[in-house]
Amino acid sequence: MDKKYFQRIQQNKVFLIDTLTVEADIVLQYVQQNKLITLRDYRNLSDIPERERRVINLLDKLMGKGEETCRQFIDLLRQDCIMENFPTLKDHAIFDSPVQEVSHYKIEQIPRGVCVIINNVNFTTMSERRGSDEDQKYLAKVFRWLGFKVVEHRNKTAAEMKNLLEDLGKTVDGDCFVCCVLSHGIQEGVCGSDDGVVSVDEIREPFNGITCKNLAGKPKLFFIQACRGKKHQYRVKVQADAPEDGESEMEVDGDFDITIPADADFLIARSTTDGHVSFRKPEEGSWFIQSLCRNLEKHCPLGTDIHTILLCVNNDVSSLGEMSKQMPVHEVAMRKKLILRPVNH
Repeated sequence: MDKKYFQRIQQNKVFLIDTLTVEADIVLQYVQQNKLITLRDYRNLSDIPERERRVINLLDKLMGKGEETCRQFIDLLRQDCIMENFPTLKDHAIFDSPVQEVSHYKIEQIPRGVCVIINNVNFTTMSERRGSDEDQKYLAKVFRWLGFKVVEHRNKTAAEMKNLLEDLGKTVDGDCFVCCVLSHGIQEGVCGSDDGVVSVDEIREPFNGITCKNLAGKPKLFFIQACRGKKHQYRVKVQADAPEDGESEMEVDGDFDITIPADADFLIARSTTDGHVSFRKPEEGSWFIQSLCRNLEKHCPLGTDIHTILLCVNNDVSSLGEMSKQMPVHEVAMRKKLILRPVNH
């Protein structure tokens, strides 16, 4: 049986949750008035105190009622009375024909795989990266929750970083691999604690399908919080993760220039665009890593794929700041969707 309307809701579920939560009571009333749910359903949903959870349960209820109910709900969203309250619905993809469903990576093992975190805080000549410990703790918490074996390293020289990644590439296994690098950086790469530089190719290379046969055809995710230049998108007094750092209330990190390899199944997410700094608060951690962890916690239980979650991170981080701005980027060489649900969920 054709389930195109069900698929439209499913594929746009994150958007619908974010959009409809603003006026959850209104959409609930319209859905009940159009008899898409029973009065009892309406009362049960109305009793849910959290608006976001109310919308999530509503969408699950509608999808559970079948294709015809899903069609009627999408038709309801087209109505002027709904568009007036939710203007972002206008011309949205949910009203288009759904794209053909992309297959998913097989993620079944527990642990899912290894998540390695390299957190360089102290350096030979560069400033201490205050707040990076908060990023490390949050990443470790989230990826353990997602079922990964977390391996943590601190204050590694450039040579030590290369050696530990090469050694890990020879033994790592699982359905998925995650590598998080938190450090100072320059355009050429990530800095070790001795101020030496490791290129992104050197970080990635130990895990390609030739060198690391255990991960051939499996998703490999890299999240990199490090400088890739000294430029600020707006003039602001900050500290940059580079040799000329200075002290201030808000510090900055950045990313660096990389290319996606010919090898498949890689995703490399970077905290900022080429040549720019990225921001890190000494007491709270970096904008990028903190947003990444928050969005993983929010969306992974909903079955949202990693690429969509990173778009949420991009939108989140790009909206932060007033004088200073930051735009994360990610490059994708993935063949399938990656969905990481929490264990026992």
